[in-house]
Amino acid sequence: MTQAGRLITVRCRARYRRNGRLSLARRAALAAITQTRVTEPVALSIVLADDATLHQLNRRFRGIDAPTDVLSFGGDGFREGRRRRPSPVTPASQAGEPAYIGDIAISMERCAEQARRGGHSEDAELALLVAHGVLHLLGYDHDTPARKSRMWQAQAAALALLSLTVTPLED
Repeated sequence: MTQAGRLITVRCRARYRRNGRLSLARRAALAAITQTRVTEPVALSIVLADDATLHQLNRRFRGIDAPTDVLSFGGDGFREGRRRRPSPVTPASQAGEPAYIGDIAISMERCAEQARRGGHSEDAELALLVAHGVLHLLGYDHDTPARKSRMWQAQAAALALLSLTVTPLED
């Protein structure tokens, strides 16, 4: 899906594919980007997978031997929606191609469980996880109270664009 120079690819295991789910993931990603200062064309990939896949990725890339709800890979060039350094001009960017900012992997099993615990729909939880992952790609984090507050505000604003309200579960 492209919108205003944004390219968002969503891949989903067949057992998690439901009517509207891929579209929702794309819309949630676009809503999260809208909440930042990013104006340049960007591209990203979202994978909707299972606990086993997220467990493997978490162990391999973070050294944590457990499944998790969402992982983001990328985001090195941003700090809270701003580029840390000027983007180099490449033939791709000259041609109007979006800059690839990274990948997000989401456990649909964790999504379902967290939705149940939070008392909201799986779609609402999926939108939250996508927005959370995209914001990480754009340099947001929740490692300090101030940064967490800014990230949670951006998440809430993104979800509001989708007419959703979700209170994230605490870690």
